[in-house]
Amino acid sequence: MTEEPQTEKPIKIIRKRRGGVRQELLERSRTQTKTRKRIVQALEDGPKTVPEIAKVTAIPGHEVLWKLMGMKKYGLVVEGEQRDGYYEYALKEE
Repeated sequence: MTEEPQTEKPIKIIRKRRGGVRQELLERSRTQTKTRKRIVQALEDGPKTVPEIAKVTAIPGHEVLWKLMGMKKYGLVVEGEQRDGYYEYALKEE
C-alpha cells in the first residue's frame, strides 16, 4: 500500500510566503488573551462593575471596559443592574 503525500494546509502556505507571523502580532494576541483570562477570573466570584474589575485585575478601567464590550458582543458576559453609576457584568451562565 502506498501512502499519499500530505498536502500543506493553505494557511501554512500563506504564512511561508509572507514570512510568518510578525512578532508584534503574536505579542498583542498573547496580551489580549491574558487580559481576557484575568477578567474572567475576576468575574468568577460574581458580578462586578468596571472599576471593581480594574482594581482586582490591575488593568486600567478603559481597557477593562473595551474588553468587556467585546466579550458582551460575543456572548461571554452579560450586563446586569446598575450600581453606583456603573453596570455590573457577570459571566454568562451556560
